[in-house]
Amino acid sequence: MVEIKVLIAVPTYNECENILQLCKRITQVLPNSDIVVLDDSSPDGTAEIVREIARSNPRVRLFSRNQKLGIGSAHKEAFRQAIACNADVLVTLDADLTHDPEDIPKLLDALKVADVVVGSRFMRGGGLQDWTPIRRTLTHLGHIATKYLLRVPFDATGALRAYRMTDLAVKLPEAPLHNGYPFLYQSLTWFVRHDSSVAEVPIVLTARAYGSSKMQTRDVLLGLLGLFKFALMHRKSFRRYRVSRIGGKQ
Repeated sequence: MVEIKVLIAVPTYNECENILQLCKRITQVLPNSDIVVLDDSSPDGTAEIVREIARSNPRVRLFSRNQKLGIGSAHKEAFRQAIACNADVLVTLDADLTHDPEDIPKLLDALKVADVVVGSRFMRGGGLQDWTPIRRTLTHLGHIATKYLLRVPFDATGALRAYRMTDLAVKLPEAPLHNGYPFLYQSLTWFVRHDSSVAEVPIVLTARAYGSSKMQTRDVLLGLLGLFKFALMHRKSFRRYRVSRIGGKQ
């Protein structure tokens, strides 16, 4: 059996308290995967920690960007990195330890029947653990908005995902998608509109343990406003999609 090449991409900005533990946990779960940390010139020394990790673990490498360019821009770069190293699969996740690396094998297994797999907080078996009431409410509001405005019933605002590097995925870095948080729902909508198959697996998203969240309430509200604009611009092209759900029910 031919082993697939997996690239795990982790965008970072000021994650010095989390990145060492995250890389260790990923390596424990998937020792044969490669990890690229996409750092936006974090002033807290995140890049230096990644360089130190890479000295003892050749599967970890740093891709430094010269300024804070946005989470969507980082995900586009992740696709470029996957293309450059001829990866079969790209996995993306946040660096703040809210995503559990133990969930990655579930995503990879689901790729056997899908082009894109999303870790879902809204399926049975998934959820938001220890989140504040306002963050929980805003997150559910975003899910409802993407579900009914974009007619995509999966978790479209989460970053824990796995992609098969199909011909369509290779085209994503040049697609006209937002460089900020709206990239998350825009990119999934883009894949589905181009007839990619999508699967979901349930995940539990925990609260951040160290550091401060990059996503502020203002960002969430602006993101919702952008969602309404995006839905209005593309309303004629939306239709209902079939989505596979693995390991849970909505």
